[in-house]
Amino acid sequence: MIISRSRTRVALASLAICIATLLNVSASGAASADVTKIDLGYLPVSSDGAVILGVSKGFFRAEGLDVTPHVAQSGAALIPAVVSGQYQFAHSNNLSLLLAVGKGLPVRAVHIVSSAGSDPAPSMGDLVVAKNSTITTPGQLAGKTIAVNGLNSTPHLATMVTLQNAEVDVGKVNFVQLNYPDMPLALEQGRVDAAEIDMPSLATAFSEGEKSIAHVYREIAQDLPISSWFTTAAYIDSHPDVVERFMRAVAKSNAYATAHPDELKKFMPTYMKIKPDLATKIALDNYPVGLPSLEILTKEASLAAHFGIVDKAPDASLLLTPAVQKMAKSLPHTP
Repeated sequence: MIISRSRTRVALASLAICIATLLNVSASGAASADVTKIDLGYLPVSSDGAVILGVSKGFFRAEGLDVTPHVAQSGAALIPAVVSGQYQFAHSNNLSLLLAVGKGLPVRAVHIVSSAGSDPAPSMGDLVVAKNSTITTPGQLAGKTIAVNGLNSTPHLATMVTLQNAEVDVGKVNFVQLNYPDMPLALEQGRVDAAEIDMPSLATAFSEGEKSIAHVYREIAQDLPISSWFTTAAYIDSHPDVVERFMRAVAKSNAYATAHPDELKKFMPTYMKIKPDLATKIALDNYPVGLPSLEILTKEASLAAHFGIVDKAPDASLLLTPAVQKMAKSLPHTP
């Protein structure tokens, strides 16, 4: 049987297509196998918006990470979830992380979540009083009741520093724990005299006429790094490549959020229970790239001991591992 050259060429072309298809399937299968599934604990606050937006933009997928976000109400609650292995990474305020390492827990910071900005820029976290309150300065809060999102947290510490700077005896102030969304109503009902409120609940408070009397985070330091994404020492040791990819994706997310604030505000109602018009009124955090400095972490640890939160200041250097610090030096600063 004689086969024409044209039929031979068609057959060879078909064979080539089949081989290419098989190779593509194989390559696709290999790529899928290289994707690492990550469970990420986050908070429904403006500070976490950069990373949640980054997940939706595909920055983590581009690093081979398949991220499933899980919402929580406080960073302190996320620490046991990461230590137990339920989540690989999560958000927590830096003081809670410092207290955790002081207790021997193996938590380690891998990237800044956000920082508090500098004066005179609008603040994302303020000490607030009701619209009909006669209190106009922190110095008038001696003996009063103040709400904070978490006792022994960075917001609590920043509020105590604010009161001390105003020469108020912190030991005579009654601190109570409330979730941010519940604080504006507590102020209106007179159940608390003041509250440290962060965005987006701060935007709600302002829309209802509540008044700011201090930018508490800036009482510790201008542009204070408030919180960090963290994991465990064991996870860093066993999955250094995943940690590095996670850090790169966070860095890209933070840089993108910094360059596209309006897009971030438009995105916020998708992961927070706020209306789009309220999102436009949010004063955004800063979204730095990198790790909190040892200097500022040491200052927070010392303040925690000063105010009796702990008997001895925890060793802040335990929160920053040399391996992660080395990774941080090569992080991208532009989206």
